[in-house]
Amino acid sequence: MIQQYETSVRPMHLEFVEPSKRYADVIIPEGGLNTVAMDMVVARIETLLARR
Repeated sequence: MIQQYETSVRPMHLEFVEPSKRYADVIIPEGGLNTVAMDMVVARIETLLARR
């Protein structure tokens, strides 16, 4: 498993994910486990939908 991470997962992350971060509107540290950031994103989406 560590070998797969080192030979495949990590290099692909560095090649494709990291460079695309500069184009992101929002980057949530800790991903879906960051409940504070997720609540903020949900609130923003709800606000935008309510304006429609």
